[in-house]
Amino acid sequence: MVSSVRKAGMAAFVVLALVTAMFASPVAADKKHDLEQQKKGVNGKIDSAKKQYDESSKAYADAVAALRAAQAKLDRAKNTLGKTRGELATAEARDRQMQAKLDESEAELDTAIAQLKVGEAKLKKSELEVQRFTVESLQEGDRGLQAFGDLLRGESPTQFSERMALNDSVSDAQLATMQRLAASKVILRLNRDRVQKLRDQVAAARAAAAANLVVRQRLEAAAEKQKLAVDELVSDRSTARNKANRIRKADLKKLKQLENERASLNARLAALAAKGGGKGAGGDSGGTLSRPVNGPITSSYGMRWHPITHVYKLHDGTDFGVPCGTPVRAAASGKIIEQYYNGGYGNRVILNNGIKRGVNVVTTYNHLSRFKYRTGTHVKRGQVIAYSGTTGYSTGCHLHFMVITNGHTVNPMGWL
Repeated sequence: MVSSVRKAGMAAFVVLALVTAMFASPVAADKKHDLEQQKKGVNGKIDSAKKQYDESSKAYADAVAALRAAQAKLDRAKNTLGKTRGELATAEARDRQMQAKLDESEAELDTAIAQLKVGEAKLKKSELEVQRFTVESLQEGDRGLQAFGDLLRGESPTQFSERMALNDSVSDAQLATMQRLAASKVILRLNRDRVQKLRDQVAAARAAAAANLVVRQRLEAAAEKQKLAVDELVSDRSTARNKANRIRKADLKKLKQLENERASLNARLAALAAKGGGKGAGGDSGGTLSRPVNGPITSSYGMRWHPITHVYKLHDGTDFGVPCGTPVRAAASGKIIEQYYNGGYGNRVILNNGIKRGVNVVTTYNHLSRFKYRTGTHVKRGQVIAYSGTTGYSTGCHLHFMVITNGHTVNPMGWL
């Protein structure tokens, strides 16, 4: 609802309701004439302002929607950028770990290769020694048998003993050489296996590092692209916010001017209404009002925070949730003093219900889809006067029902 324009029509409602009562008094008639002239002038301004304000308010609502859309896009873009940067940081950390592991594996590989070379040299030496012993053994024959033969041929036993000891030491040396040869072969095989394993590890580490580098480069490019998108969306959001603020400021300024002018005129109209403005309205004697429709209350009368304009303002009626096209009935007998389209209230019927509980009661029925009678028609309580709709500022089919006493809106639930 746009409460800034709701009281605007009250000047017209009350003045028309007072016309009949004022004919008996010349002074009242003069006041009536003056007020009617003022009413025409003010209503002309208000009608024009209503259109301008409605258009401006729609522009503001569009700007707010654009701002929210820009903010939503920005939030999504920031989330995407944050996720990409997180993945990039993980890839960079993994790259450092993989590089350290690769360096370690390459160092181990270099050590293993050096050890392999030493083992190969030792093996070569042992093989040469074995080859030499083998050749000598073949050339000299069995040294033990030679010493025994010399002993039989007359050599001294002492010389025999020395030659046999020498033969034993040579055999031990040969045995040690053979053992070293076998050990060198085992160690060499183990070193070769370790070198191959380390080479495989290094190759795998290099391949993983290369693959991670591709991922990191892709993430870096994505992060840069996403950052540019975020910067652009920040600009879009700023533009939308500035536009919405400009429109809202203009709306509130114009609204304040109209409210001040309307309040001054409504105060005088309310004073005249208190002197008998309900005479001739054709109201009934009931002290309460009937419900205009059968439906649940979806929004009560009272102050509330407007979701679009962000202004704490009065919701000046009671909303009944009913489908579009539901028959709307007069809350009490009275005269239709005006019905028209308003940008905020949509199609509305203004019904003067006369004096009740000592005050002039006017009821209004808003957001209608269509009217049933002409202005000036007298209707009875419960008689269908219009059909519900969703015209004007409305988010769905419903009836916005207002009760106005002596020119001031009151809570309809106090009368139903």
